[in-house]
Amino acid sequence: MFNITKKHIGKRKHKLANNTKRTLIYILGASIIIFIITFIYVKKQNENYRNIKQEKDNYIVYTKYSQNTNNYAQNIPYINIKSHNIDLVNEDIDSFVFNFKGQNKCIISYEYDINGIILSVIVKVGDYSTEYSPQVYAKSYNINLDTLEVINNDVLLNFFGTDESEVSSIIESKFKLYYTDLVNQNYFSQEECNYDCFLKYRNVSNYLDNVNYYVKDGKLYVYKPFVIYSIYDEEEYFTEDSYKFLIAKED
Repeated sequence: MFNITKKHIGKRKHKLANNTKRTLIYILGASIIIFIITFIYVKKQNENYRNIKQEKDNYIVYTKYSQNTNNYAQNIPYINIKSHNIDLVNEDIDSFVFNFKGQNKCIISYEYDINGIILSVIVKVGDYSTEYSPQVYAKSYNINLDTLEVINNDVLLNFFGTDESEVSSIIESKFKLYYTDLVNQNYFSQEECNYDCFLKYRNVSNYLDNVNYYVKDGKLYVYKPFVIYSIYDEEEYFTEDSYKFLIAKED
């Protein structure tokens, strides 16, 4: 006959308590590991935006059409996001480049950047088939990656703490710098061409006409196409960056 004493019962209870504690520790440890794995997976999904992509293994913006004829390259983007709103944006891009796609002496290019939840895409066209001066066009789109909606310009400006009045003032100041610099570099004199004359050759009557907002490296830029050619042969003075104006930095 077994002699079960209080001492034996106490040891058994202690052993059961230890086993229960170890089991709880194992469960807690397993739960933490599962949480970490899930967190990493979701974070990775969000990092490359695979969860909102239409084509999972492609970039969020990629070149869907590419052609290079006589050094006039054409690259047309496709925004690879599964959303009706973005379908409309892709249709708008197709409409914007329609008259230039496949045409001789027409360049089509694009850029895109992701800043936080903002995806910015800008499509640029240079039409060199014109008789007098090449024409430059641009169209930009700023997309909220959380809501998959196109961000209104006023909302974007408000986010950066600015407005159209300030944008107009910044563009005006930059054009006046261009004018002063061209005069100082003897492209023409003030008597030959005053500031109004300079704007007329640039085909600029309103600083806010055809402006396109673009976010890069936490900064808000406006891309404003204008004519760089005139009878004064100053086209070499301007570069592609001349069309880009820094508006504001994110706080």
